[in-house]
Order: sequence, then C-alpha cells, then structure tokens
Amino acid sequence: MDFALPGDVLYIIVDILGDEKDYNSLFQCAIASKWLTEHSLAVLYKLCDTSPVRGGGTEDEQSEQDPTIRKWALLWRSIILSTLDQTFLPYYSYVRYLDLDDFGDLLRDPGFTTKTKEDFFTPELLDFVSHDYQSKGNKRLRSSRVYPDNDWIKVKVGTVPPETLSGWLDGLPLLQSLTIWSGDALSQHAGDKLRNHCPDFKQLTIYGWKDDPPKSAEADSEVFLNELRPDTVEYFEVLSFSQLGPRSIKALGSHLNSLTELKLTSLTVETIAELSSLTAPPALKVLVLTDSVPAVRDESFFATITQVAEWICTCKSLRRLELRQFVDDAVLLSQILADEGLRLTTLSLAGYGMAGSREFHEALACQRTLQNLYLRGEGGDLPIDNELLVQAIAQLNDLRELELKDISDGFTPDHVMALTPYLPHLERLWISGDFFDDGALTAFLCLPKLQSLAIHAFSKFTADGILGFVAQLGPGNRGFNLTILNAVDSTLTEEAQTVIRDTLKVSLDGSFDYGLAQEEYSDEDSDEMSE
Repeated sequence: MDFALPGDVLYIIVDILGDEKDYNSLFQCAIASKWLTEHSLAVLYKLCDTSPVRGGGTEDEQSEQDPTIRKWALLWRSIILSTLDQTFLPYYSYVRYLDLDDFGDLLRDPGFTTKTKEDFFTPELLDFVSHDYQSKGNKRLRSSRVYPDNDWIKVKVGTVPPETLSGWLDGLPLLQSLTIWSGDALSQHAGDKLRNHCPDFKQLTIYGWKDDPPKSAEADSEVFLNELRPDTVEYFEVLSFSQLGPRSIKALGSHLNSLTELKLTSLTVETIAELSSLTAPPALKVLVLTDSVPAVRDESFFATITQVAEWICTCKSLRRLELRQFVDDAVLLSQILADEGLRLTTLSLAGYGMAGSREFHEALACQRTLQNLYLRGEGGDLPIDNELLVQAIAQLNDLRELELKDISDGFTPDHVMALTPYLPHLERLWISGDFFDDGALTAFLCLPKLQSLAIHAFSKFTADGILGFVAQLGPGNRGFNLTILNAVDSTLTEEAQTVIRDTLKVSLDGSFDYGLAQEEYSDEDSDEMSE
C-alpha cells in the first residue's frame, strides 16, 4: 500500500539531517525529488562552513585529496555563480558563515591543478574574473592568458570594497557570521545593512582596522556598532593591529547584554581605561586582551589597571580569560583572581616573568574551578619563586590541561614530584625544567588520565627508562602521546626510538616524538654549545 509523507514531515527529516551534518544524505535528497531540492540545498549550504570539503578536507581524506579539492572548488564555483544569477537556486543567500580566506586557500592549494581549474573556471566565471585584454582596432579582446593571477581573482571575488560589501548584505538574509580582512569594509553604513537585511547576524571577526585618512577606524567602528540592532553582537574579535579608540569601546556597550566573546588587541592605555566605564556584561564568557600599545608605567597607568580589574570582576559569567602583554598582566591578575565571584575554567597568560609575579601566583590558587591553565614567560632561578608557583598549581585539583612554557625553566624533578599527585584529572601536560632524567618520569605516573606529555626541559632519558615508564601506564592513558624535546645528546638511537614508538602504539595506541636540543639553535649557537 503506497502512502505519501506530508511535506512538513519531509522538511523535518531534512532539518534533522542538517543537525547531524549528514552531507551525503542531504545531497541525495536534493537530487531525488524536485519537492526536496530547494529545502535540501538550503540546509546543505547553511552547513558549508562545517563541511569536510571546505578547506581541502581533513587528514583522513588525504588519500582522496584530488576528489576533495575538486569538490572544494565546485562548492566555491556554485556560490560565486549564484551571485551572478547563473545557478538554479541562489545558493549564496543560504550561507550563514562567510569566510573569504577559505577561497584564497583554495587558489593557493597545490591540488588546485589545471584540470580542476578547467572545471572551476566556467565561461561565465572566467568572464567575471578576467581582466587581461589587448587592443585590436576598436575592439578589446581577451589576451592569450587563460587564467588571471590569484591576487586579482581574490580582489575580484574575495576582497571587497565597502560599497560592494554593503551591496552583498542585501542578499544574505541568513548571514550570522562575517570574517573580513579590514574593518574599513564596514564603512558605507554596513551596520544599517546588517540591521535591516541580516536579522540573525551575531558574529564578527576582523583581521585589522587601521586609520586611512581621512577615515578614522575609531569613528567608523563607533558608527558601525551603533547602527547594528542593539544587543545582537555575541562575538567580536580583532585579530591584528587596530586603531580602535575609547569611542569604539563605548559603542560596544550597546551590545553588552548579548556579548559572549570579546577579543581585542593593540589598545592604547586611554582605550583600555574606557573598559571600566562599561556596565557589567551579563553574558560575557570569553575575554581575550593582547598586545597593547606601550605606555609609561606611572601612577595613572596602575590606576587604570585597578579600574580594569574591578570591571573584569563584575563579569560574573566569565569563564575564559586570556592575556598577553596587555598591561602589567601579573599585577592585573593578582587583583582579579582572588575575587570570590569569579569562577574561571580557563586562564592563559603569556609574556610575563617569574620575577615580580609572586602575588599573581599566590592569587592563582584561589581559582579552584580552573580546568585549563596556560602560562608562558621567563622562568626564574630563585627557589622560593618556583616553589610558590608549584604550591599554587597544586591547589588547582580540577585541571585537565596544563602548559608551563619557559616559565617553569627553573623546575627540578623534585618540583614535578611535588606537583603531580594533586592533579588527578590532568589529561595534557607541557612542561619545561632545569634538567630531567629517567627519575623524573616517575612523577608522571601519578596522572592516571594523562593523554599527552611534552617535556621541553633539557633532558637525558634512556630507552630502558622510557620503556619502563610506558609499561606502568594504565588504561586511562590510552592514546598517550609522549614528546621529548631538548634532549642533550643522541644516546637514544633511531632503533631505540622505533622500539619506543612501536611499544606505545601496540600497548596504548599511542605515539612518540623525540628532538635534540641542538635542533633548536642556529649553527653558530651549536658551535658555542660544543665549546
């Protein structure tokens, strides 16, 4: 007995396939019935940013690299042609996440061969991107050069001037996220366009935003943020050099109720001071502040640190805090971490020194909720400084990941022995140190869930010592990766390394990497070390 499913049920099924990211089934639905084509393709193109085709595929697809590159190229061809009304459906209008850098990656990929280019550059697309012409009488003819250079193609398709981006936004009603090279593209009232034509827009990533006289990055960003519908931006990130100012920060205040991730760089001290004028952002979970403009460390500077610390303490939903050469970061954190209302799960600090950071390390122990801790800086030789850091980390009993890069250069095996018994949930550890040998490996047997161990200390391990250590690992260490860097000699032969590698693979489905200290220095430095 034949029966037909109601159309709305079929659409529900297609939506479920989208939730499960079942790309193949969605495509089969699209070609199986004209009734399902449009809805299936709309769902499929919404997911294009998560597809294994995008970016050339994953490592597991390397054996099928050529087919993957071809699919990647055809995906972009369809999106571009749809903007020219050259496709059955307006695929570009289904896109929720637009990353034009991905298109540049395709053009540069070694797998983008002549045959793939022939499939990609259909006559319509070639006409759109071509710019090489030669004169013949009163006519302009395309030259013999078949394909334009990649830079021109990226300019034509990917690097859009402000007026072009504003025009695009009219036709992207489902756009939620935008990644652009320069904030300058957001002038020409792009905020108004997003407000009126992209009701679900919520995420913006900008590589850089610099002044371009007479244009001002601060003025343009202020206008853009205020043009958007209030409390709609959830994610705002500036990756590289920018000249955003106090007015930009104030304009971010119109999105404080929605903002969950804020990542800023290159701020002046005057701009940093404006952060303290913002009210407490109730939803902010991630805050990343890096590479500020250097400023005189006077009384006003440290007053600003205190004001910013007080503001960060009002961010009660904050779970992840990352700092790198923001202000005097150790001083800032010493004023933040002891706050009882702050419950971080991830803390990252780079570019600080062990000397002068005792108050920060003491306050670190207050954040018992930390699961991920990443510290990178200049280590110290004073035993008291190293012991204070060990004591602080030993109280963070819920840690899953711990990276101590360079900051632990003064750690001895005794420091590690004193630390590891208090980290029962640790899964990943990167540690440097003074000098480690086979005896230090015993300390890591206290970590029953450890999956990855990277030792960056100067070291001299033997094959027997490493194999003895591996033999004592348990079922909770399955998949274990051991990386030893900065080994001071080559007594661990290639044959021994192979035995260790094979043993880890067989016993724990693990892996082993080994590097000599000399490999990290220039030839001149190596000569000096040998002397």
